[in-house]
Amino acid sequence: MKTWTSKERYAPYASYSPAELECLQKRQAGSIWHLNYHIQPQSGLLNDPNGFAYFNQRWYLAYQNFPFGAVHGLKSWHYLSSPDLVHWREEDLFLEPQSPYSTHGVYSGSALPIDDQLFLMYTGNVRTPDGGRISTQVGNWLDQDQHLGTQEIPLIKQPAGYTANFRDPQILFVDGQYYALIGAQTQSQKGAILLYQAAKPTGPWNLIGPLDLGEDLGFMIECPNLAFVDGQVALIFCPQGLDRTQVPYANIYPNMYLLADGIDWQQAKLINPCPLQNFDEGFDCYATQVVNGPHKESYAISWLSLPEIVYPTDQEDWQGCLSLVKQLHLQNGKLIQVPVTIPTSSEKFDPLHDKLRFNEVLTFDLKTLPTGTITLGNSTEQLSFQFQADQKTLTIDRQQAGQAIISDYGDTRTIALDSGAHQLKLWLDASSFELFLDGGQKVVSGRFFPTTNDWRIQTQLNISVKITGQRLQKIF
Repeated sequence: MKTWTSKERYAPYASYSPAELECLQKRQAGSIWHLNYHIQPQSGLLNDPNGFAYFNQRWYLAYQNFPFGAVHGLKSWHYLSSPDLVHWREEDLFLEPQSPYSTHGVYSGSALPIDDQLFLMYTGNVRTPDGGRISTQVGNWLDQDQHLGTQEIPLIKQPAGYTANFRDPQILFVDGQYYALIGAQTQSQKGAILLYQAAKPTGPWNLIGPLDLGEDLGFMIECPNLAFVDGQVALIFCPQGLDRTQVPYANIYPNMYLLADGIDWQQAKLINPCPLQNFDEGFDCYATQVVNGPHKESYAISWLSLPEIVYPTDQEDWQGCLSLVKQLHLQNGKLIQVPVTIPTSSEKFDPLHDKLRFNEVLTFDLKTLPTGTITLGNSTEQLSFQFQADQKTLTIDRQQAGQAIISDYGDTRTIALDSGAHQLKLWLDASSFELFLDGGQKVVSGRFFPTTNDWRIQTQLNISVKITGQRLQKIF
């Protein structure tokens, strides 16, 4: 696997030949881990979802991308669009680095429909000769013919008292005013979310202050996103370095959320916030982006990988995928995540007897919490779900589920379940799985990399389980 120098990471796209890019794209398309219905890069690295919006009668979504290798290099946005959040079309639309504000990468951000245009707000990254960084929040306009403005619009410079770790703006329009939430780090190495206000999207933007989160939440906060869900506020973000005694989590960095009755914009304070909670209790979920649709419905999509982790596809020069789009609701003080349904195939499928093809949705109905194991796999590879009724737990184990992921954070995740009836709905793809429990009350997402294709379902439980399933249509 190639070791990249800093110079190679930030080389201009023009320094690569069309033949090199075509070779990388063919390698990704031909991979045994090429996904069937999850968004993935055509080549290179995919990370954060960006610019998620409903515009011009379609859904628009970008992902951050370095097209030339599985490395965090010179980033751009690669746009797709969809009529239904399921069938995605690659657009010839790229937000690429340009001088003077994003010469070393277009970093994460958001989008907001304004009249007949889409306003993009994102972080421009510039590296200085001494290895430092200049982070500027910039903007651009996209018209209905998918034409971008020729020049970035500088919006917000790094404020005093904060480091250059100042990024990932979300722009919102509420009660006649524009607001921006931006992830930040203080000079004393504390994570923060900065709140800005403006009368126009192009500014001038005024700092209201750091959002009052009530407690220390690590050394950096990334990807703050606020959505209105069933009349309440949901703030989803990634607090790096969060103390695990505050909220237990197993990954290198967590994706968390706070629910509140509302937000006092002028005081930069959530109203009656609930305790901090995990957005996903699995292995590989980060940088979730949310959007409120044309009918005030709320949707979320996440990056199904994590920073600083080595995945098997790195050896094929590509990495990363996005989650399914999930509609958000509230129930008993928690977010409920319901995936947008992928169309099923007309092919007959008996999950108890037929081989798995890694393009299925499987449903397991349990009348009570059992003891024992449900295993997907064969004699050499297994993805297992281990129930312990006396402990009221479910452990998801991917240790033997194919080629190893190089991580210091383990290959098992254990979640708490009550002793009653449960339904598990498992969305299985060629190199990802998403498990939704009890209608989306808990979600466990992860990557896995099987190398054999004769996987089947086996059960060893102390009670009977009803298993149903359907093959899914191939989207990509």
